[in-house]
Amino acid sequence: MEDRAGKTAYIRYRGGVAGERPHDVRLDEPLAVRIGGHRVCKGIERALGQMEVGESCTLLIPPEEGYGNADPKLVQWYPRSVLDHGYDMKKGSMVMWKSADGLAAKPAVIVDATEDTVQIDLNHPYAGKTLEYWVELVDLK
Repeated sequence: MEDRAGKTAYIRYRGGVAGERPHDVRLDEPLAVRIGGHRVCKGIERALGQMEVGESCTLLIPPEEGYGNADPKLVQWYPRSVLDHGYDMKKGSMVMWKSADGLAAKPAVIVDATEDTVQIDLNHPYAGKTLEYWVELVDLK
């Protein structure tokens, strides 16, 4: 098989946590993914290295090939007073957590809350979960 690292795969996909309704859907305009660029999880990237243009498949992706296992160190308590909108945060809410330099943001979930503090989970929402994705390789350049 040819080495596809650095090539761009154009894909359509639908998926999310196995056994749940798909939340991650791109069926119209194909997404451009540079193979080896880590834009999609390892399980999808591995499949793109083997698929033929026009082929589609359903993938069952374990956590180690998806977004890894959840890291308990990424679940921490923070005082509401030091967070933007800290007093508006409620258990179950999703927030965008900014890096210390303010240049990057990622989704985080409020997993618990008291009057003065909130517990925030900075793991990827799919961490520790088996994923199921339907993927179609539309083109490869």
